Amino acid sequence: MPSPLHLYRLPEQVRDDDYIVATYYLELPADADVMARTAAFAIGQTIGTWLPVPGITDEMRARHEGRVIGVLNAPPTDLQHADGPESFGYFVRIALPTLNVGPSIPMILTTVLGNDSSTSVEAKLVDLELPDSLAAQFSGPKFGVEGLRDLLDVHDRPILLNMIKPCTGLTPEAGAQIFYETALGGIDMIKDDELIANPSYSPVVERVRLFTAAAARAAEQTGVETLYIPNVTDRPDRMLDTARRAVDAGARAVMVTYATAGYGSLEALAESVDVPVLAHFAGAAPYFEGPSTGMSAPLAMGLLPRLGGADMALVTTPYGGYNIRKVQYIRTVHQMLLERPSLKPTIPIIGGGVHPGTVDRYVSDLGSDIVLGVGGAIQGHPSGAAAGVRAMKQALEARMAGVPVAEAAASHEELGQALAAWGTL
Repeated sequence: MPSPLHLYRLPEQVRDDDYIVATYYLELPADADVMARTAAFAIGQTIGTWLPVPGITDEMRARHEGRVIGVLNAPPTDLQHADGPESFGYFVRIALPTLNVGPSIPMILTTVLGNDSSTSVEAKLVDLELPDSLAAQFSGPKFGVEGLRDLLDVHDRPILLNMIKPCTGLTPEAGAQIFYETALGGIDMIKDDELIANPSYSPVVERVRLFTAAAARAAEQTGVETLYIPNVTDRPDRMLDTARRAVDAGARAVMVTYATAGYGSLEALAESVDVPVLAHFAGAAPYFEGPSTGMSAPLAMGLLPRLGGADMALVTTPYGGYNIRKVQYIRTVHQMLLERPSLKPTIPIIGGGVHPGTVDRYVSDLGSDIVLGVGGAIQGHPSGAAAGVRAMKQALEARMAGVPVAEAAASHEELGQALAAWGTL
């Protein structure tokens, strides 16, 4: 009979071994046996049975069974009191053998999020630590921050991105005209909205053909050949086919909404085309908005897109109308940009309510290795889309030179109009 201790390890015992360490937060009634519940969960997510069925051997347990390496009270209460709370919170850390999952995001998520019905707990995955041996098996971003900067020839400031509006309903010809008018401002990149992919009235390949032609025409006046990023989101087989045809037609980047297509589909896309991949967070909110289920935002929008090969990925912020906490927004960016062995960084795209008056805030929070995704403040600028682009570039130039944006506005009409319209953050 196994020892009562066989499901437990100290963190030091697994530190240099091939284990994924998953950290969860859960709440249980004060009289619940958290140790038993956690151990059962570790079994359920690995060998998958709490009964001694035929086929389970000591060797199998040693190689494949999960191990509990930490159970921490939150708050850190050590004494029991008669008038204590009805429930307690716990941070639980479980080590899961990488041998069980391999370099597969779908199988990692099945293991760390899926629940065996007989051993399940209502818990939220708040952190995930991958050993270098596993992380090295993921391709990650092909281009990363420096590769994208080289492609765009933008090295000394945040990158600028616009998205075509309205979201849907435009023919390729109408969209190309909006693209051209925006590109006349010298913007670095323009992408599709997430709500248009490959509909019959606006095929991706036709958009690529017309939009890249518009980019070339605008470049004759600006010297900047704006990068067009078409949305190829679809079921995996069609998505990969569309992406390849888009690249053959001249696309120099592609976009996918990873939460709806799947993290594994993002990985397949990144490996199948030799252009940067933009990962859009549409549909990701249900992963992290629940307080007691799912996973944390830094994992859903930061770590997993980076593992999946996103060269760029959107980030929610506390300033654009969404109520994400600042600490989670910052930690999401850390998951994208901080050094990680064998994986290039993913550059964060800041979207939602971005305008010239927000530049100081985002650069102060995150530094200059960011993409500022600007929609309405470009298309809705009082003097037109090209003026909206120039206003953003003027705000960036002021920030990089250490000049207050209000001071710069005194000598830049487009910037002054933008600050008058939307203020500063």
